[in-house]
Amino acid sequence: MMQRSLYTFLPIALGFLVITLSSCDAKKSDSAGGTYVKPSVDYKGQTRKGHVRKKVSTNKNAMKNQNRSRYYYQTRGKYRRK
Repeated sequence: MMQRSLYTFLPIALGFLVITLSSCDAKKSDSAGGTYVKPSVDYKGQTRKGHVRKKVSTNKNAMKNQNRSRYYYQTRGKYRRK
């Protein structure tokens, strides 16, 4: 009698454990992917296609442009600290 209840309880417990452990992993499987931008309509009524926005720029001058922009806004920008 006890073995029969153990054999029915064990698969149920293991199934529950697998479901709970797999559902707590909220990380996306694709680490290099970006975010999906939904199709939309602009103010002129033209539709924009949906696309994936990359997390990191693929432009070779991206770091140079970012540093140049940061330097500008730290030294001459509109919201410069005085």
